Amino acid sequence: MQEVGSRLRVRARVLGLSDAEVARRLGLGATRYANYVNGTREPDFATFLRICQVLETTPNDLLGAGGGQASTPSADVLQRRIEAAAKVMDLHTLLVAAEVVEALVRRTPGGRRD
Repeated sequence: MQEVGSRLRVRARVLGLSDAEVARRLGLGATRYANYVNGTREPDFATFLRICQVLETTPNDLLGAGGGQASTPSADVLQRRIEAAAKVMDLHTLLVAAEVVEALVRRTPGGRRD
């Protein structure tokens, strides 16, 4: 179960979520979810399916049966990550981030690529 725990943590990070935030979205205590991530306990089937929903993945991917390819987050997920990060930035950091994003847009021919 340790490998599944590692996949839980990696998938949460891809989505920009902390373990505490995943636990909150699941309605679980942080300690209980930490047991799953650390591989000391296994979630029941219903909880495992809820974890998959929160982490926007499949049971096969978390169990390592997904063909070995990590799924790429969607544009919507990436935008939510950027928005969540921006909400906690101070004014100076937000200004720098805006400049970086604008510079990236200028470097991309045609603006946006999906």
